[in-house]
Amino acid sequence: MIEIDAAHTPYEVSDLDAGCLLAVISEGRHSALVLGRQQLRLAHQWCVVNPVVPGGSSASWCDDAAFASLDLDDFLGGEGTPAVAAFAAEEFAAASGVSRYAALSLLADALDLHHRLPLLWAQVELLEVPGWKARRVAELTRKLSSEAATWFDQTLADGERYGWPTIERTLAMAVAKFHPELVRDTTGPLTKADWDVSLNHRYGPDRSASGTSTLDVVGDSLDLARFHDLVCDEAEKLKRAGDTDTLGQRKAKALGSIAEQQGTLDYEAAGDTGGGGSETVPQGRRQGRGLRVFVHTTLADLFSTDDLTLADTDRLGPILIEQLTDWLQRHGSIASITPVIDLNRSGSVDRHDPPAWMAEQVRLRDPHCVFPHCTRSSADADLDHIDPFNETGPPGQTRPENLAPLCRRHHLAKTFAGWHYVRNRDGTYTWTNKHGHTWLVTALGTIQLD
Repeated sequence: MIEIDAAHTPYEVSDLDAGCLLAVISEGRHSALVLGRQQLRLAHQWCVVNPVVPGGSSASWCDDAAFASLDLDDFLGGEGTPAVAAFAAEEFAAASGVSRYAALSLLADALDLHHRLPLLWAQVELLEVPGWKARRVAELTRKLSSEAATWFDQTLADGERYGWPTIERTLAMAVAKFHPELVRDTTGPLTKADWDVSLNHRYGPDRSASGTSTLDVVGDSLDLARFHDLVCDEAEKLKRAGDTDTLGQRKAKALGSIAEQQGTLDYEAAGDTGGGGSETVPQGRRQGRGLRVFVHTTLADLFSTDDLTLADTDRLGPILIEQLTDWLQRHGSIASITPVIDLNRSGSVDRHDPPAWMAEQVRLRDPHCVFPHCTRSSADADLDHIDPFNETGPPGQTRPENLAPLCRRHHLAKTFAGWHYVRNRDGTYTWTNKHGHTWLVTALGTIQLD
């Protein structure tokens, strides 16, 4: 076996004895501590060189709809940390080869450690506490006030112990002492500001291609308890009807049953005009309540007996044909088959907005936002004119070759933050930021060119 050291020099490890292996392992731990410290140092310095200028906007965790106004005053870190310029996270993410959210998390953690937890940061600098642990502490304490964070930091330092039991106990004490209204558990204060429902379709090497997603909910305890009871009741009905799946699997399927029942009620309510009028099918019902998924497959694959045959989707990633067949059997009434679209079709229009056939062609050609490292589905993306549309310009500016899908945030980054890009003849994209660094975006991922 050959390993690569920090200097990118390969060395053999398969012939090392136990003593030598332990020495290499210890050396690796030290290297990891140094790397974690360097990562946080660089993140903080990036915040330092990207302050909010007078009258400028700041980086934010907010969603695209709020972001579109460019009128932001959010802070990435906790109370007492300085603001960071808008779009700073996008550049940091591209250079780091990570998602925007991962970049925001790292920048926020670095800010909190330097400005709210300086004694803990000193331990990271001394290589006594690993960067990953310090980052986790920064995340857990982010919603504490500056006073509470200072007390927490000082108490940990006085005890000179940074194990998880000590950290969790000290955090609980800080919450009870400074935020008694937030006493919920020992994992961090949760408030109404944290209430949310998020659906995650992301997929990768750590997830099987089985059409499985996650639904995360934070809300009122009583509301969630009542809904959980409803889910359990529906799961019990499935069991009585002969379903042999496990309780957990039946509870997951119960969500679909409840949604289907609610959809039927919506349909019936919309059809009841009260005066014998014509029945109206609600718009949301026709469109699957807002979710439209394109599945790309062939008839041969659709009727394949191979359990591992895959189909591609625009929103949910690759799924097993077995899962697709199950969806069609249960929800066939809302499924439709469309003819194959010629992705090489040419044509142009003089107006800004592309016609429906062109918009669909571009989104099928590029299934996700084409900004470096972005994986947001193109189904929800803006269709950007690569060469900006000129109202007084030549005809035919809106054509497939001059359109690309960009999620709203990266569309704004291209418009306001000095990014520009070109579409190459092979269908890839070359992006350049305001500092002259370039990235190549391909169908398989992003490659940094310099």
